[in-house]
Amino acid sequence: MSEESHLPNEIARIARILADPMRLQLLTIIARMREIPCMHLVDHADVGASTVSYHVKLLTEAGLVTVAIDGRLRYVRFEREALRHFTELLAASDYPDTSHRALQALPRIRASADEEPQASSAAQGRQ
Repeated sequence: MSEESHLPNEIARIARILADPMRLQLLTIIARMREIPCMHLVDHADVGASTVSYHVKLLTEAGLVTVAIDGRLRYVRFEREALRHFTELLAASDYPDTSHRALQALPRIRASADEEPQASSAAQGRQ
């Protein structure tokens, strides 16, 4: 089986992990802090330690976070490259189904007004 045939399974596996609201909340907290002690993650997420432990385990298995042990403390570290890899898989031009005409015909989503790039001050002066 080629690596290309594994792409849909890999994308679906990580998407399932990210689809859970609690895991997404935990990953967001971890990403903002870059690294956080597990006990602080429990406080920030306002859930029990066993819930955090379960979801961190799944995030770790997906490669989105790593856990480092320092004495009695466990630190959860955000793995930016793993998330970047996931988004690259989604956008890959060689993804097996992207050559399908129906997918190519889908409209592109435009950026919202607050996401649109601002014109330079020189360009604004000419208007």
